[in-house]
Amino acid sequence: MTAALVDRALNETGAELLIEDSLTSRALGGANRFREATMTVRSILDTKGHQIESVEPDAKLSAAVKILAERKIGAVLVMNQGRLEGILSERDIVRVLGERGARVLEEPVGAVMTRKVVSCRESDTVAGIMEMMTLGKFRHLPVVEDGKVVGLISIGDIVKRRVQEYETEQEALRDYIKTA
Repeated sequence: MTAALVDRALNETGAELLIEDSLTSRALGGANRFREATMTVRSILDTKGHQIESVEPDAKLSAAVKILAERKIGAVLVMNQGRLEGILSERDIVRVLGERGARVLEEPVGAVMTRKVVSCRESDTVAGIMEMMTLGKFRHLPVVEDGKVVGLISIGDIVKRRVQEYETEQEALRDYIKTA
C-alpha cells in the first residue's frame, strides 16, 4: 500500500484509521459520509420529522397530560401565537403534583411549565447536544432557527441516532476487513 493509495479518517474516539483508497467509497468512506450527515440535529429532524406538539399557556394542565399520554411523548412545547414561552415535561408534572397535589391539574400550564427553555440549532452536533442535556439534566430540546421553532428532539432520538451510527460503522469495518 503506497501513501497515494491511503485515505486517513478519524473514528469516534479520534483514533486514526488508514483506508486503502480503492475501498474508501465501499467501506469507511461511505460510513464517514453517513456519520458526518448524522452528526447534527438537522439530520435527526430529517429522519424523525419536524412536527412538534404544543399547548397554549392558558390550557389546563390536565389537557396537557392527556396529550402526553395519547401521543406517548415526554414533553410539549408551550407556545403563544407561534412564540415559544416554555416547555412542559413529565418531570414538571410529577414535581408539581408532589408539591401541590392533584388540584394542580386544573391550573394553567403556564403556572407549571419550565420558563427558562434551553434550545439548540439544526447545525448543532449530536455530541454537543448530548453534553448539554447531560449537564442540564433535561431530556428534550426545542430546535430554533431564526427565532422560529422548527422541531423538538429528545435524548431518545439522540441515542437512537448514535446506535445507528455505530451499527453503520461496524458494518463498514466488517466489509472492509472482508475485502482486505
